[in-house]
Amino acid sequence: MGDLKPRGDGSAHLSKAAQARRLAERGLNEQASGHPDEADRLLEQAQDLDPNAVAEVLREHDAGRAPDARLQELADRDVKNVLPRIKPGPA
Repeated sequence: MGDLKPRGDGSAHLSKAAQARRLAERGLNEQASGHPDEADRLLEQAQDLDPNAVAEVLREHDAGRAPDARLQELADRDVKNVLPRIKPGPA
């Protein structure tokens, strides 16, 4: 419950870090659901609130994925973008 900050009226609200964390998590969910514009909007809002909280969410997200968990289609596209730039020298 360390995410709650007391207000003068006796109620409580989420700290900026907790708000940023929730927005970043929602952004990642939107991204996974195929809604990149909404994901970007949420992640930008989170970044404005607390960049460190967003970085922590992203580290946790990446840590939960296997290093080879990239989509093969994206990996193939990356290879196509890199390999054409390699020009063979004279034989």
